Amino acid sequence: MVLRMRERRCGWLPGGHCAPNESAIVAVERIVRLQLGIAVPFGGVDLAVVDYSPASREPEAREGYNFVFVRRLSAEHAGLARPQEAAGPDLLGYDWVNVAELENVCLPYHVRRVTRAVEAACEAGSTAGRFLAQGLVA
Repeated sequence: MVLRMRERRCGWLPGGHCAPNESAIVAVERIVRLQLGIAVPFGGVDLAVVDYSPASREPEAREGYNFVFVRRLSAEHAGLARPQEAAGPDLLGYDWVNVAELENVCLPYHVRRVTRAVEAACEAGSTAGRFLAQGLVA
């Protein structure tokens, strides 16, 4: 899912920061609940890659480590997603995008993170990785 946000020049992946003393798994569950309006459980097996991003000229790109989780949503969860209601007025809309289409709608560092996560999930042989490799979920 790619979010269309006010004052962003391209698609934005759901995400955010850990609160002080918050684990990455608790943070991803909180962020998905806040930004997409659904409660999805995550576990350590859903962590696909830890991506380091150096500071860059992109105003949205800050230096840091990014924990990228891969979780295939059930049809029920996907149907319950209500990003507009959850994220508020800065969210203009959202699109379900195949992995192969990300470079057309996202910044290069987002494409790199997702591509690395897909590769890691596929190498691990996970169900989510197989679906991602087939371009069925993003």
